[in-house]
Amino acid sequence: MKHFCFYVLVCFLIVSCQKDYDKNLKPFHFIPETSDLIIKVNALNDFSISLESNLILYSLYNKDIKNVESVIRKFNFTSPIYIAFKEKSINKTEFLILSKGEIDLFVSDSLSGNLREGIKNSEVTKIIIDSTDFYYNHINGVFIGSNNIDYDSRLNTTDISSEFYDLIETTDNSALASVIFKSDNIKYSDLLFSEFLNDEYAVIDINHNSGNISFNGIVTNTDTLNNILSRIKSTLPQKINSSQIAPSDTRELKSILFDDYSKLKKKSKDTTNIGTDNLKSFLTYSNEIALIDNALVLHSLDTDLLIESIDDKSFEESFREIDIYSFGKPDFFKYQFKPVITFDESSYFFAKDDFVIFSSNVEFLKKIITDYLSNNTLSNSEAFQNIQENLSDDSSIFIYKNSENLSDIFNSNLEGYDANAVQYIYEDGYAHINGIIQKFKRKRSANTIAENFNTSIEGDIILGPQVVTNHLNRTKDIAIQDANNNLYLISSAGNILWKKKLQDNILGKIEQIDIYKNGRLQLAFATSKRVYVIDRNGKDVGPFPLKFNDPITQPLSVFDYDKKKDYRLLVTQDKNLLMYNTRAKNVNGFNYKSNSGTIITQPKHFRIGNKDFIVFGAGERLKILNRRGADRIIVNDKIRFSENQIYLHQNKFTTTNTLGQLIQVNTKGEKSTKQLNLSENHIIDATSKTLVTLDENKLQIRANTVDLDFGDYTNPEIFYLNDKIYVTSTDLQTKKIYLFDSQGKHIPNFPIYGTSEAILTNLDSDINLELVTLSDSKTILTYKLY
Repeated sequence: MKHFCFYVLVCFLIVSCQKDYDKNLKPFHFIPETSDLIIKVNALNDFSISLESNLILYSLYNKDIKNVESVIRKFNFTSPIYIAFKEKSINKTEFLILSKGEIDLFVSDSLSGNLREGIKNSEVTKIIIDSTDFYYNHINGVFIGSNNIDYDSRLNTTDISSEFYDLIETTDNSALASVIFKSDNIKYSDLLFSEFLNDEYAVIDINHNSGNISFNGIVTNTDTLNNILSRIKSTLPQKINSSQIAPSDTRELKSILFDDYSKLKKKSKDTTNIGTDNLKSFLTYSNEIALIDNALVLHSLDTDLLIESIDDKSFEESFREIDIYSFGKPDFFKYQFKPVITFDESSYFFAKDDFVIFSSNVEFLKKIITDYLSNNTLSNSEAFQNIQENLSDDSSIFIYKNSENLSDIFNSNLEGYDANAVQYIYEDGYAHINGIIQKFKRKRSANTIAENFNTSIEGDIILGPQVVTNHLNRTKDIAIQDANNNLYLISSAGNILWKKKLQDNILGKIEQIDIYKNGRLQLAFATSKRVYVIDRNGKDVGPFPLKFNDPITQPLSVFDYDKKKDYRLLVTQDKNLLMYNTRAKNVNGFNYKSNSGTIITQPKHFRIGNKDFIVFGAGERLKILNRRGADRIIVNDKIRFSENQIYLHQNKFTTTNTLGQLIQVNTKGEKSTKQLNLSENHIIDATSKTLVTLDENKLQIRANTVDLDFGDYTNPEIFYLNDKIYVTSTDLQTKKIYLFDSQGKHIPNFPIYGTSEAILTNLDSDINLELVTLSDSKTILTYKLY
């Protein structure tokens, strides 16, 4: 095997001779084109969890990743990581790690326990990690590291505009990971169901959600005459029809689709056993040729003409009023559609509706007829219908496999993966790929509720559940904190992504910010003495956490005045407000002078028109400030605040007092009072147009009153999802969760079991909502609403 040289760092051996590299170089430009496999990891923690929890991903990539994961985790990468592999021998694989960033962003305290030394006369650093010699350095802000250093070679970046690098640049930063490999590599091509590919490059973006794998990408075309992708190059993709005749228990379906058979056939140089003039043969009247287990299916544009053009046929028998014929050229299809479809013997056939089906076995043809007449077909199966939303309408090549066939490919028991498909769509000089490998969950009738997953942790949960956005795929993750002050992040599939020890209890709700303005979200929150900003991998984002001597007394408030991601972090300490930017520096110009007592509600930012308002209760005063911390509006009347927050409702600053009255202040500072007849211990929630109150057992949603059983209810919470308003509250005594619409009507099948407040959200990418709660003090419980 050709020696694999990763060219790592060697041009730095003599500092005085260091070469000036193109400032436009990106990390992937250093990857050798001779690499066997390149994995671009956008979120290492998520990718590692997916490998551990999914047998398919594990079988494909775990061997490669486990060799480098311990090395990668020693560095604090904040940009996508490129890992290139080259197998030198059976037991030796070289790897190259690349990522954007300066050196001080990567070397962390985690390296302190490892032997680290500089390489003489160079800027290379060597470190021993789990008995692996690892060398790393930086070039033009690119981190480069490898387990191999070759002193006889130099980095070659003179040609960075090749198709190879153009392909890598097409990868999606929001995917779980992206994979680049030669399509003739059997192992990595298993995911593509692509034993027919030759020497093309494949680039796919992979996502993993709730046990399901979806991927998309492209395959390059070498344009050889016998290459099937070249043969469909001049045809147009079509809608698959063979699934309408394939039995529902079909193990495998392979389909080639085209708009004009004459164009497809002109690309092939193999004319063996094709019979009479091809352009006048019966294949001319078809636009799809598919193999379903032991039968070959033609979807016909004109079935009568197709049957008439088959000369060598004779009547065999009739079954359920459908004629079955014998075919005098059983090897007709043997070479026609290699390597996608090979069919050695087509001795019999029948025609029905738009289909002509050939097989060597009459009994199998009868089974197809029986299933078709009974509507027991693949297209009518729930499992097949379930994957359609992940696929394009038209295909050039379509491949389907059931769980049994999939298990054979990956040599694992993949029971439950009942419908899996990959489609190739030839457009713009590339074969575009869409794929879905999905565990099928039988659809439930409307208005049903099913347990989705439950996840247990070690300690008692003291905060949460809270829902945060996963910026990689726009699904939702769940954040909780236990009594040991461990913060956990749990994926939408119920996997624990990480846990992190904190100094104290989190105050209030966790916010999310995009501190680098690159679409990647961080968690921001306060404890009694610290303000944290934590990235998706559970690591602190420098220079946070910000430490304080005096206690923080309200949850962290995060403001983004102009929606430009110039965040302001507002910290409350008793009577005082401190404002910081995302560099943990005091914001110049903000100066709040306390003269109204202790701040008793979390400061909130509202915008009305083009004006900003920072609003909170302090003592018995409603404070309304401008961006600089000065009074924008002075409210002269005192307010005996209840335990409720302040909301913007009907364009007025809205709360309640201890007398159960609704208090509203307009932008002129004028206060109005409305008698709601609530007791002192009432609870409210409000949006711009909806007000909800809970007083003992009476829940009022807008003007609608619901009489609940007497109990101990959590704060009612309003959710606006799928253009509909929902309200939740949980009776902690009976452990029942209630869900209502905006008219105060029960959502069918509620109440359901739960032991905490409930969050209604859309955790995953389907249209069904999920409800997140606790089942006991240590267990997250989620339901799916159908």
